[in-house]
Amino acid sequence: MTDRRGVVAGYDGSEQSEAAVRWAAEAARLRGVPLTVAHAWETFAAVGPRAIPVDDLRAGAELIAQEGVRHAREETEDVRAVLGRGGPTTALLEAAGGAGLVVAGSRGLGGFRGLMLGSTGVELASHAACPVVVVRQCADEGPVVVGVDGSAPSLEALGLAFAEARLRGAEVLAVAAWPADADPGPVPLLDADGLREFAAERLARLVAPWREKYPDVPARTEVVTGPPRQVLLEAAAGARLVVAGSRGLGGFRGLMLGSVSHALLYYAPCPVAVVRASGE
Repeated sequence: MTDRRGVVAGYDGSEQSEAAVRWAAEAARLRGVPLTVAHAWETFAAVGPRAIPVDDLRAGAELIAQEGVRHAREETEDVRAVLGRGGPTTALLEAAGGAGLVVAGSRGLGGFRGLMLGSTGVELASHAACPVVVVRQCADEGPVVVGVDGSAPSLEALGLAFAEARLRGAEVLAVAAWPADADPGPVPLLDADGLREFAAERLARLVAPWREKYPDVPARTEVVTGPPRQVLLEAAAGARLVVAGSRGLGGFRGLMLGSVSHALLYYAPCPVAVVRASGE
């Protein structure tokens, strides 16, 4: 499932965007595809009593974009820069047209100190046609963790998790959350242990096709008691990447992101990949 389309990363000169560009550059090198470093600039500073000439704004933007390219070239040579007019989300979505992956930092220069995530990451994860990775901190060890609940986005997430794990020589840990107060129903046919065993068998069946497709990728499955957000955040603590579908089975149709993907984007300590199902 390795995507041979290019990787796009946003860069605005912030520490978080530098981490994103470096992660994206490694991802592009491992895939053998080009990397595009995108930077957005706006003309609002060119009007008013202390106007800055538009040409100067563009020249400054080009310098920032080239700085991002220099960071990327420490990991891969096939890099180019593009400039977009308008907000960062708009510029990245335009640059990401036809891309296989788009990467952003957890907060850019426009973020407020103390916030865990800037608006760009959430907006990208909500609207990009390809998977989106938001980078807070990078890790070179640990498994690729993926949350699985049987929904279409979570099955797409499984595919990305196995592809990433093979590229990075990592293990896949597929996790399903089991509610602590699971109710077997008014006429229980199985006790609590039986239901949990059924959930474990279902998870194994969902993972099985990907084990067959990627026989060289070690993989294990776990059914963990607790709310899905808590379960995945705890698993992410030791991961190099956590992958989730944009919406799970509990998501409301029409919402672009579910509560679990939101929580991961805001609080996971490792890079987070959000995958939308085909046709979403």
